[in-house]
Amino acid sequence: METPLISKRQFNKFRKHFPPRHGRPRKDDRTVPSGIIWVIKYGCPWRHVPEFYGKWTTIYSRFKRWSKQGIFHRILHFLSKKLKKKCIAMIESTFAKAHRTASSLAFDGQARELGKSHGGITSKIHLLCNNESKPIDFIITGGQVHDIKIAPKLVSRNKMKYLVADKAYGSKSFRAQLHGQRIKDCISPKSNEKDPAQYDKKLYEQRHIIENMFAKIKDWKGIAFRSNGCAYTYKSFVAITLVSIFFNAYRP
Repeated sequence: METPLISKRQFNKFRKHFPPRHGRPRKDDRTVPSGIIWVIKYGCPWRHVPEFYGKWTTIYSRFKRWSKQGIFHRILHFLSKKLKKKCIAMIESTFAKAHRTASSLAFDGQARELGKSHGGITSKIHLLCNNESKPIDFIITGGQVHDIKIAPKLVSRNKMKYLVADKAYGSKSFRAQLHGQRIKDCISPKSNEKDPAQYDKKLYEQRHIIENMFAKIKDWKGIAFRSNGCAYTYKSFVAITLVSIFFNAYRP
């Protein structure tokens, strides 16, 4: 397996979001984040991290600590804020099958974001991206949660000019929210609607962009098959993958 290293140019763009180092100086600050990416990319246990990245215990402990601090989600938020505000955005969701190790952890009072769906025990990734194949934001829920329950929250905290979505997002209340935010909707109507809303079919064709992004995300083994017992670590997995896609780097 390859042992890629984050480039200095990429790392310098989000270096400031990591905590300041203490104690002995490190050889290279890029090795630990690169080791985390390696685990997500190949879906391997932490113990199998190549020695090139350092001790696996160090990589794992920093990942857990940084995940609890929300650092990886913060980096994605920082990058997405630099995108055009008046963009064409797309919203969609996909399932991630949960491994036995993810669904057998004793309950600790924290949200697990797991649920029963047609595919068994699953999590669902609700994603927002633009027409330039850049991720904007995401939310993780249990697999049984309907798309339209999460869409209002995901859209309300981001800015866009157009929103392209399929018929699952065609509720009247959601359309009213979009109009209230001055967002033009391009949502295909349901086949049984008596008075179907008009939409731009040419613009709707761009919805394949978010489907292609899900294909890229599922190439990362740690995302496609969830083995994380804690929701916050899986959220970090998704955030790191989206940051890598943002830079168009580390293709499996």
